[in-house]
Amino acid sequence: MTDENKVVETPPTQKEVVKAPKTEMSLGIDDMLKDANSGLENVTSEDLAIPFMRIIQAMSPQVNARDGKHIKDCAQGDIFNTVDNSLYKGDKGVTVVPVAYKRTYLEWLPERKGLANVHESSEILKSVSRNDKGQDYLENGNILSTTANHYVLVIDGKGGFSQAIIALSGSQLKKSKKWNSIMAGLKIKTKDGNVFTPPTFSHKYTLTSVVEQNDQGSWYGWDVALAGQLAAEDSFIYSAAKQFSHNVNAGAIKTSSDQDTPF
Repeated sequence: MTDENKVVETPPTQKEVVKAPKTEMSLGIDDMLKDANSGLENVTSEDLAIPFMRIIQAMSPQVNARDGKHIKDCAQGDIFNTVDNSLYKGDKGVTVVPVAYKRTYLEWLPERKGLANVHESSEILKSVSRNDKGQDYLENGNILSTTANHYVLVIDGKGGFSQAIIALSGSQLKKSKKWNSIMAGLKIKTKDGNVFTPPTFSHKYTLTSVVEQNDQGSWYGWDVALAGQLAAEDSFIYSAAKQFSHNVNAGAIKTSSDQDTPF
């Protein structure tokens, strides 16, 4: 039989296995509610890291692509969460609900080569002198920095929120005073004519970054603007903020010593 007359057997056709498309389904809220807080039974406040919200500066490691702290697509003036690196554009800002306020006094090694201690009592101010740079320093040569800590809930715009701290010092202390003045100046009149100051966590604020400068250079600082009162559907945020406020004022929430910038 010539090659032309050979019968060429065609291998059996392989049947394609058609897989049904997967349907992505999230767990129902009711399912998770049954097991609320499971897995966190042994977690205390000492096991938690309350993040700071910071502004990225020109020399911040977050803008250096070769640094381990680099955040993709970030730019100077952007705002970020120090724990999960959530990023917010500085011109659009971040929405927060303030819940509590505390002053602390950070003791830095000379040239800010490390944080030596965190003092919560203003008694430490009795031990400081002022150097020619306008800095308060202690007898051991360390620099003391007054820091205004604003404890907040950060609203993520998706119906959720998270706890954070806005720590303001140096040139930013005036922003803290402005914020406190806005909150203290809010008044609500009741139906019977009485006027009262509402809790700070009844209102939300927008924090953005702005360029500031002096004869030593320029940097990005904070700007604070009232964004309005929480709506009726935000009652769950109000409740969470109230509890957070209670925990802070009861001393159950500690300010982390992981501070590396005044902004």
